[in-house]
Amino acid sequence: MTGQPEMSAGSDDGNAGGRWGVVFVAHGSQRGASPDECSCSWQGTGHERPPWCLDCPSTPLGLRDAANRLQSSLGGQRAEVELSCLEFIEPHPDQSIRNMADQGLEQVVVIPYLLGQGKHVTLEMDEILDEVRSKLPSLGLYLAESLGPDPRMAEIIVERVQSLGMFNETESSTNTERGPTGVLVVKAGTKNQFDDCLWFQDLGRMVENRLGLGYAVAVAQSHYGDPTVDDAATRLVEERGVASIVVVPYLFFPGLILKRNILGGMERIAQSYPTVSLSVTPPLGVDDRMVAVAADRIRQVWDRVES
Repeated sequence: MTGQPEMSAGSDDGNAGGRWGVVFVAHGSQRGASPDECSCSWQGTGHERPPWCLDCPSTPLGLRDAANRLQSSLGGQRAEVELSCLEFIEPHPDQSIRNMADQGLEQVVVIPYLLGQGKHVTLEMDEILDEVRSKLPSLGLYLAESLGPDPRMAEIIVERVQSLGMFNETESSTNTERGPTGVLVVKAGTKNQFDDCLWFQDLGRMVENRLGLGYAVAVAQSHYGDPTVDDAATRLVEERGVASIVVVPYLFFPGLILKRNILGGMERIAQSYPTVSLSVTPPLGVDDRMVAVAADRIRQVWDRVES
């Protein structure tokens, strides 16, 4: 992997199609190093680390870890992975693609390591790739899909909810007698003109099906667009009769969105529904299953191009 700490070559993914450049594109942030920007800072946890804390990495450290794992998954003989960010952390995608071309790689796949399907995945990626193609017309340049509504992503959310329940068994038992447990999955906001969030609704249904009886799941955006946190909470409480709500930050790492928008939204829910108990899970962090989803998206491009 270039531009970052050295990678282990790991297991090779076969070499029938030659070696590819892989640009691992994340949004990027320098934040998230402080517990004050993570779920641990939710009211009632005090200054002690709660038992469910996962010691979430900051964005820079977490992304490097994820990129390392992707390099190992794809294999050094098959791919050269470079971490790239849209903002705050260099190199940016256009720079990374040029780096690949400078190394003599003739085919490059760009994988948006992004949870949703909003502007960053569609318009912004298309603009970047079109500009690079105009300057490097001989380079084979391809865009993979983002992570999207994959069953493995639903599995991680379910684990977060169930793990939190282990530390709230008494409260959970009491609330079950009053009504189902609500699960509110909140992603970073995207304007609806760029993402209708239908994929997110699909993911919510996957989560509810896996959790089974006794749970009601809703999804929301932290800001910008629908469905809003307030509206989703209203549906859970007033339409589905939940007695408690577990909020799952559908973000990779701690940071301003988690602190300001998601925990801030929980404060509003607490004011609107004081009898509904609230809890929050850690964000997604780094997980081999998410890296596996990204690897599969890349292999789909390889299969299409090389077949």
